[in-house]
Amino acid sequence: MSLLRQLPVSDDLSVSVYADRVIGPGRAYAEESDSALLNRQAFAMSISAEEPDEFVDWCRMNEPELLVDGGHSFVPRWAYGRYLRQSTQARALDFGDSLTRITGRVTDAAREGDVWRLVVQRPGHAPETHRHDVVVLALGSSPPADPYRLEGTERYTQDPYPVDGWLPSVLAGNTAAVIGTGLSAIDVALAVRARNWAGRLLMASRQGVLPDVRSDLEPMDFDPDVGALIRRVRLKHGGLEWEDVTNIVDYLAVGEGLRRSEVRAAFRAISEPAGARLAGFSGRPASIAPEVQRLVICVAQYYANDLWSAMTRSARSAMVATAHVPFQALANPLPARSAQVLGDMVVDGALTVRHGVRDVAPSATGLVVSSAVGDEAVEYVVNATRTPAGAPSGAAASLVSSLVYAGTARRNPYGGLRVNVDDNAIIGRDGASVPGLYALGEIASGDLYYISSIAKIRRRARAVARSIAEQVGPVPVPVPAAPVAVSGG
Repeated sequence: MSLLRQLPVSDDLSVSVYADRVIGPGRAYAEESDSALLNRQAFAMSISAEEPDEFVDWCRMNEPELLVDGGHSFVPRWAYGRYLRQSTQARALDFGDSLTRITGRVTDAAREGDVWRLVVQRPGHAPETHRHDVVVLALGSSPPADPYRLEGTERYTQDPYPVDGWLPSVLAGNTAAVIGTGLSAIDVALAVRARNWAGRLLMASRQGVLPDVRSDLEPMDFDPDVGALIRRVRLKHGGLEWEDVTNIVDYLAVGEGLRRSEVRAAFRAISEPAGARLAGFSGRPASIAPEVQRLVICVAQYYANDLWSAMTRSARSAMVATAHVPFQALANPLPARSAQVLGDMVVDGALTVRHGVRDVAPSATGLVVSSAVGDEAVEYVVNATRTPAGAPSGAAASLVSSLVYAGTARRNPYGGLRVNVDDNAIIGRDGASVPGLYALGEIASGDLYYISSIAKIRRRARAVARSIAEQVGPVPVPVPAAPVAVSGG
């Protein structure tokens, strides 16, 4: 949707969107509940890089009561879903006949001369072939994982969205568990609390780490000197070692008046299982270390991808093993309002958090969750774990596999497909960018470390849109439109 918003409207450009579901808000933004909030303020949620205030302006016109703190408000996800839906409808009007939406799955893509041949499966139709000059893979987020092989099990839901799919079953009982302690698991807890459920919810994961609570500190500004420093160190050493990375982060920290020991202490604290810490959220929820959170968010938004792309393999391994989990917990904090609800649930006994989960297995009366404290029986389980970033959904798996098998694309050992970090062009077996083939979102992870924020998505979408615009270019006389295909999950 961000790509559509930023593509040029031109008589020389026609766009086809292939998707097996309605183009709109997506899984997490289709809920109607007020309990699930965006975890970023409204000012950061525009899908257009050229119109950064677009979502705030939309709220002012359509849902002004949600902006209790102006652009710094955390609004419900349903409002963002409506904004996305209306933005798509408006963009369709802009494109007019130049935009075609096709309900179907792209199962194969191959280069034929200067064009791409797509094989499309549509319900009730024989396979069709379509041809385009440019193809963009915009395949959505990674699907839910199934770490305990429970899909299809009675009293178990594999995907927490939509909430209405499992909520009646949970509300009808007295005990339930959500597997995972990330943002989707928190949505499950907020949903049952919003319905005044009197039962007990068990939230369990292997590590028990929850996101930090968002502080009120203003975000740090981008420092071009840091980008230059990354390039200098990379050229000098032939790649950043883990010590180089930590030194660069320490350089940023010193500029903010932080000591190295304070940063290390915050990373250790957020890495601890959060059960005991949650009770403190019942009063005035607070970040573990607001200044460190501010630093980490700055690194995530401005420098993470440059650092990651410059790291050696050993440095990346060190990052994944030691800093990835706490970095994500600090970089994606919860709104204070959501944190307080969780804290209240812990205090009144409605929520228990466990770590060290070893197994979840069916039982005669529901399921049993085995963790570091032993076995606990529940009547229902909602899964909120995810496959590693970059894993394609079932709808996109055959397309991705066909590209890899043909050598058109390469899998990245850290997830997703290999891409050029400058313009998100897919890299083929020969190590070169593939003409006219791009990737956006989680399928581009691996070469890009941090891709999930709206700010990152819109910047990357803008880069792809500019590349497409350059390929179309101004023409002196009318010519047939140059089609673009956008493949969605």
